[in-house]
Amino acid sequence: MYENVKSLDYTKKFLQSDSDPATMEVVTQTNAVKSPTDSPATTKLVYTVEEIARMLAISLRSAYNLCNSTTEFRVLRAGGSIRIPKDSFDAWLHRAA
Repeated sequence: MYENVKSLDYTKKFLQSDSDPATMEVVTQTNAVKSPTDSPATTKLVYTVEEIARMLAISLRSAYNLCNSTTEFRVLRAGGSIRIPKDSFDAWLHRAA
């Protein structure tokens, strides 16, 4: 009633005979879920403090101090994260320049 089957060999043969790399690639590409920010056409809505520091060529600590003390541009806080709306910061930067 019981038959011994070598599952390892069976699996290898099955996968080798039925797998088509082109089909697997298409399935993978169509089922992939991408983040909206992966698209090059997506515009950035907020900056991080690290990005502000890089744009202004200042230290990270100075950028945090700026974000904590300014009323010139909006600063959003969510939990431990600080985000600066792009439109608000860019307007401030152009006025200051």
